[in-house]
Amino acid sequence: MNKMRFGAMLVSAGGDVGFYLSRRVVLTVLRPGAVRAVSYEEFGKCRVFARDGVAVSWFDAMLRAVKTKEKFQNSREMMCKLLNLPEKSKMDDLYCYVRRKYGAVMEEFEIGRTKENMRDKNDRQEVNEMEKFDVKKEFNSKYEEIREKLGKRLNILICGYTGSGKSSLAKAILGDVVPVSAIGDGAPRTMGYDCYENDLVKIWDSKGLELGETEDEFTEQTRQFVRAQQEDPDVDHHIHLVWYTIQGPGARVTECDKNLIRNIFTTRNVIVVVTKSDITRPNQKTALKKVIMEAGIPEERIVFTCDEESGAAGCKELMNLSYAMLPEAYKDAFMEAQRVDKESKIQAVYDKADKAKAVIATATAAAAGVGAVPIPLSDAAIIIPIQVSMIATLAGLYGLREEAVRQSALPFVAKLAGIFLATSLLKLIPGLGSAVNATVAAALTGAMGLYVKSNFEECAVARIEGRPIPELGFDVELFKKFYEEYKKNKEEK
Repeated sequence: MNKMRFGAMLVSAGGDVGFYLSRRVVLTVLRPGAVRAVSYEEFGKCRVFARDGVAVSWFDAMLRAVKTKEKFQNSREMMCKLLNLPEKSKMDDLYCYVRRKYGAVMEEFEIGRTKENMRDKNDRQEVNEMEKFDVKKEFNSKYEEIREKLGKRLNILICGYTGSGKSSLAKAILGDVVPVSAIGDGAPRTMGYDCYENDLVKIWDSKGLELGETEDEFTEQTRQFVRAQQEDPDVDHHIHLVWYTIQGPGARVTECDKNLIRNIFTTRNVIVVVTKSDITRPNQKTALKKVIMEAGIPEERIVFTCDEESGAAGCKELMNLSYAMLPEAYKDAFMEAQRVDKESKIQAVYDKADKAKAVIATATAAAAGVGAVPIPLSDAAIIIPIQVSMIATLAGLYGLREEAVRQSALPFVAKLAGIFLATSLLKLIPGLGSAVNATVAAALTGAMGLYVKSNFEECAVARIEGRPIPELGFDVELFKKFYEEYKKNKEEK
């Protein structure tokens, strides 16, 4: 075994399992109780699960171990819980699971050896190799994972009769994703279901009920289309939101409209949009609202709008309602795609503060676990993997685009090792001493999280406002302020 990784699974000679935090610290349960950090001497000589000479990392499971308040009878119970294995799984079951999932087998490794007690240059070189950590690779991997969860493209179906203003509505809310050629004065411009898309949103525009076509035919075609989308095994291809358009001046909700709303679509993801409200009389609006509500749509999901040429009234209300109704994974894409309200875009960035703080709190807890057995100042860089994961998660949360990641975030994480050199830390935190304990490890990570969060917020807002994206350089004095702020907030709690 020639390369250790943060969060690797260790198995002691006595049959205990734990997570590798450093050459001095293992996260485990040696006796009934909570998960805790123990020294290598306490854990004992061990082996590690590895593949092709490289330890397999269980980083996310390790973070859950740090965060959990649950108590366990032993380390096997802890590990099975964190890996979502059956409660009564035996050690052999755990071994089989690891081999099956990762092709990993147990290999010899002595985590207690340090650079100071190496017998020769070759031993020291081996330890250096084991402690290498590819920050860019780990950052990219975590960033892609988060964007896969939060940065999904959404699908909107706009349905209604020909001439009800479907394409005009889409263009008013989502801009150039809908071409001007798709908009006409009552004449059908779409055949079947036109698809307009960009990186953020896909719009399905139904052709509408045309002259010579029966309502039954239109209903059946719509049923087949919706069924084909919703039966796709990939939820990202489903229809996530339906805007059902009804022309206001006609003051008429047909049986076809009601049948589609009740039976073809799922009413909980339908917004009925009454278009051309600027030329719809008040009594017509009242009558329309009453019939639509009888079809199963609550009043708060009935929106009256008019197109851009008439002032785009109601479009902001429709945008906010759509955003609130969308599943979490598709909210970011919709908010970035909408062109109705720049202030809402900016507010959505600041509304991510609580989620960002939760990410930072998880990372600080993990760092505190690493520092439970004090780390020599020269080894402080072992908390870098936690910080890389935290920074990548924050970058994904704030929707940093690839250009910003490449120009700002990646160069920054590449410099982390230099920031955590002993000489650099002593400049950052005068009087630190010769070791990093749990409190200091948590404070360093928490301060780094706040520092990066502030920058990513600024990046997101700058993009919305059309300003140059700020670089994520390391300002020593600014970091000190975040460090002091973090410590002060923790002391006040």
